[in-house]
Amino acid sequence: MARTPKEKRYQAIVNAGLKRLYEQLGYLQSDVLGKLRTLRHEISSASLSNIKNDKTVGVATLETAAKGVLLLMEQELDMAYDDTTSDFISRNTPEWKPIIVPEKQDPANQGIKVYAEGRATVAQKTAFFADAKQELVEVGIRLNSFSTYFISQSDSAYKQHILNLLQRGVHIKGYLLDPDCEQARIYFEDRAGTLDTENRSLDKIREVMADLRHLCAQFKLMNLPGTFEIYVYQHIPYSLYLIVDGDSDDGKMMVSPYLYGIRRANCPVLEFSKKDQETMYNRYLEAYKAFTQSARLLV
Repeated sequence: MARTPKEKRYQAIVNAGLKRLYEQLGYLQSDVLGKLRTLRHEISSASLSNIKNDKTVGVATLETAAKGVLLLMEQELDMAYDDTTSDFISRNTPEWKPIIVPEKQDPANQGIKVYAEGRATVAQKTAFFADAKQELVEVGIRLNSFSTYFISQSDSAYKQHILNLLQRGVHIKGYLLDPDCEQARIYFEDRAGTLDTENRSLDKIREVMADLRHLCAQFKLMNLPGTFEIYVYQHIPYSLYLIVDGDSDDGKMMVSPYLYGIRRANCPVLEFSKKDQETMYNRYLEAYKAFTQSARLLV
């Protein structure tokens, strides 16, 4: 069905406004969506993407988006839409000062922190688990970073944080993939189709296991109140987990679903708590328990 002149104009307003907002103010789509919510011209992320990509969108949604963009451009850039040029031009308002519209968060995403670039830094991770009271769990594939942090980082940057937890009676568990199981062979052969480095992963896991055995022996000799245990599992890996006090009301976690063709270190990470995202939290916690229930103790 052909678009009406009104629909075409609405779409042109939105696209011209987005281009200006992205280029002149450096906004992302998520920023614009948050500002449109504040202005009470809320549309979904999917709808905005459809408008940008010239896909079918209802006239009411187009109108809502266009009116919101017009307000946003007026308040933040003192610009108005010009039908002749199909672009925004300056209103040249005397003594104009920008009114920066705050971003109202989508309620569905309340309390979720996103590490879009990938793995959290050492400092971010230690700050995340610093207040653990009962248990700290990390589920990975090779646990290479987990292991090398004890060697590559200064004691004050990582190892001391782990010791602090053990001295407080916090139990620490690490889970890595059993390099001798069939699932490991299948997983790494499949991943190697796009990432050559995965061909060496089975040998790397065995090296990490040796390092972790040595580390566990060190902690055991200290006779600390908390325990430090490493387990191996035999499943196709799906996600990285870093869980603090998983079964408590104060539980929180970082999760990073593994994306095919993307280095695991570059896979986005989500951080959330049971209090802020109870349904999602319980889903991931249930999956973690099912995934690790048959794991065997390495040391």
